[in-house]
Amino acid sequence: MKLRPPEWIRNAVIYQIFPDSFSNGKTENDPPDTIDWGSRPERNRFYGGDLEGVIRKLDYIKELGANCIYLTPVFDAPSNHKYDTRNYFKVDDSFGGNQTLIELVRESHSREIRVILDGVFNHCGIEHPFFVDAVDKGRSSTYWDWFSIDSTPVTELPEPNYRCFAGYGRMPEFNLTNPQVRHYLLKVVRYWFEKANIDGWRLDTVEYLHPDFVREIRVASKEMKADSYVFGELLHLGTSWFKGEYLDGAMNYRLRKYILSFFVFNNIGAETFDEKLYVLRRSYPEWANYSMYNMINSHDRPRITTLCNGRKDLVKLIFLFMFTYPGIPALYYGDEIFMEGGPDPDCRRSMIWEDEYWDVEFRDFCKGLIKLRKENEALKNGMFESLIAKAGVFAFQRRSEEERILVFLNSSKEIRRFPIEESFETLLSHNTSIGQDFVELSFYGFAVLKILS
Repeated sequence: MKLRPPEWIRNAVIYQIFPDSFSNGKTENDPPDTIDWGSRPERNRFYGGDLEGVIRKLDYIKELGANCIYLTPVFDAPSNHKYDTRNYFKVDDSFGGNQTLIELVRESHSREIRVILDGVFNHCGIEHPFFVDAVDKGRSSTYWDWFSIDSTPVTELPEPNYRCFAGYGRMPEFNLTNPQVRHYLLKVVRYWFEKANIDGWRLDTVEYLHPDFVREIRVASKEMKADSYVFGELLHLGTSWFKGEYLDGAMNYRLRKYILSFFVFNNIGAETFDEKLYVLRRSYPEWANYSMYNMINSHDRPRITTLCNGRKDLVKLIFLFMFTYPGIPALYYGDEIFMEGGPDPDCRRSMIWEDEYWDVEFRDFCKGLIKLRKENEALKNGMFESLIAKAGVFAFQRRSEEERILVFLNSSKEIRRFPIEESFETLLSHNTSIGQDFVELSFYGFAVLKILS
């Protein structure tokens, strides 16, 4: 079976939602002792956001221009983040239960928005009934071999005597060499396609999973829905994941690292940035570069607004790069209104819905980027070619059969001027002077030009 990413993914702009802090559509299902919306997040407390809240904001997402939602985990779990699953076949009651997820997917599809769920299959939570059974019954438990437990009694403190995610005792790891475990988790994969008509899976901590099991997930997903999208959380270079056709795409954390190094921290110059991007692209099959999940923010990283100390021109430069570079651009809820947030859990602040507190100008800029990408085939499917990489300036072109688009970005503190030898149309510019045959970039200036000849 030859596996390839679905065609729709190249046209996608993904909007990531952390349900507890996105929108509270139904206060009746709020967990006890929720904190006030707008207060600083606390690691072990809830805002009360739910899937009904997402449904009520679908028109907002549609109007922004995003056409795919990625939800962090929604299944029954004791935490606000839900990465400690208790029941994979039940949407958490505080999120509205199974029927609300079904309704969310249906309402999203009616707006031509796809929905991707987060699959946490490396580990479950300490309250999962199979792990509870293993703790209670020891080696006589049916589920003893579902986990990797060193001895009895099973103890979490002072140090877990069982394998767990990153040594965190509340997230015991599954024994994925056990065929019964794989069968169970593949049932989960299939169930939500059948039950809710979802459009794909994001695989948490994919580097911890057995590659052949990841491929089983991808095959099962394609069997349930031929145009499903399966991508993984990938913190490092992941060449083998694509040479072996285990994934459609991955969270491009390596790209994020290079973006921060060049634009924000100034650890590398334009030449080195160009070299690193080249190596990254050539490390993957060509098709994989176009289906990578490219993001700068996520639910467990500081927001770029905070990392840039509120320098909006610099953030604009970064977002423009992300929307014009090969791969799928992804926004984390609130990116579009210039939300701030430090390290986890501060990056999970509640979404701001009072528009008087929005940065409306930046939201319009994000809407413009989405529109730019959707309307220009070269930005979705065009070949990438680096043109200039020196003195803080990075420029490249995207070329398709019918289009050629030039992108200029200046992160230096000097004005940079470049001749343009062909006639062109200016699609987008900022802090830039443009003549008939030149482009001049001020500090944090950028220009996107479509060649007409």
